[in-house]
Amino acid sequence: MTRNRIRLLMVMDSLAVGGTETYVLSLVKAFPALGVMPVYAGGTGVMYEAFARAGCPIHRVDLAAEQLMDPEHQLQAEAALTQIMRSRKINLVHIHQLPSGLHAAKAARKLGIPVVFTVHGSYYPPEQLQLLKDAACTFISVSPPVRGYLDYLGIPSYLIANGIDFERYRPASSAALRASLRIPDGDKIVVYASRLAWDKAAVCAMLVRAARTLRLHGKLPLQLVIAGTGNQAAAIAELAEAVNQECHAPFVHPVGNQMQIGDYYNLGDLVVGTGRVALEAMACGKPVLAIGNHGYFGLVDRPVYDEAWQYYFGDHNSKERPTEQLIAEAIRGALASDGNLVSIGRQGQEWARANFDIQSKALQMKQLYGSLLAST
Repeated sequence: MTRNRIRLLMVMDSLAVGGTETYVLSLVKAFPALGVMPVYAGGTGVMYEAFARAGCPIHRVDLAAEQLMDPEHQLQAEAALTQIMRSRKINLVHIHQLPSGLHAAKAARKLGIPVVFTVHGSYYPPEQLQLLKDAACTFISVSPPVRGYLDYLGIPSYLIANGIDFERYRPASSAALRASLRIPDGDKIVVYASRLAWDKAAVCAMLVRAARTLRLHGKLPLQLVIAGTGNQAAAIAELAEAVNQECHAPFVHPVGNQMQIGDYYNLGDLVVGTGRVALEAMACGKPVLAIGNHGYFGLVDRPVYDEAWQYYFGDHNSKERPTEQLIAEAIRGALASDGNLVSIGRQGQEWARANFDIQSKALQMKQLYGSLLAST
């Protein structure tokens, strides 16, 4: 079995813009050269074209959580997934989200197909994780805190970090984008990239208010660019408009979802983010102020690289709760020296390339797939 190509079914809720979807796309691009032939099943979304351009066959199956609450829809979804697995001769299934993954695992189990589940955070309900463990799924953790969470639940896992495509995320000129946003020469630019929901939206609101303080009272010529959308996007846009009016300058720029997010990382003198965003920004040679769902970590500099990884850049663990004052002080300190920022960015890129290159992570994944198939 392992001598043959691995016919892999990737299952997700949708093809929306997000860290999980971006990571799966990077694997989809890297796998064929390793003899892994990926197929996608799940909902559609704005990343459809990117998956199609990568040569990945796409099967649309409605796996939205609200739809899967209906028992009849559950049966329809499982039947559709079963048919895809049979017609594509799938011999391994890789799931990434819940509850969609539960139904993909159920369909795979009936066909005797091994299932791998990548746990992207500690937000998955324990009872659903236990169901997947009982179904003999193999678990992958993306960070040490996630592995610790699974260990606490009595679920063993393999630690395979998110990989970054360094061909896609790399330093590049941002002059045209800066001009299109009408950002004055000499102004410092902070970029925040995130899904604007949950705690990440709260961090974004603190960041907007911190930027206001720095402009009004710190006399810092600062521009803030916010890339992303979510259920709190309208509230963030409203706050941005109010702050811009108060400061008599359009210095907060909500730009929504961006498929070419690397262009926006390269625009920034400093990127505020967490998890995969932190790694992508570092790949572009940008210094990172790490603040995530879990809380505040701080500036990611050489002495704290390993610690930042252990915290997953504030997304899965943190040092303290973020506040407007803490964020303002961190930005002021980081932007105080252009030369130091450039050095931090260059060193961060070297570290990220050495530890998170997508080719090495795809190979780790293939080796795990192969061991599972060899034991079936």
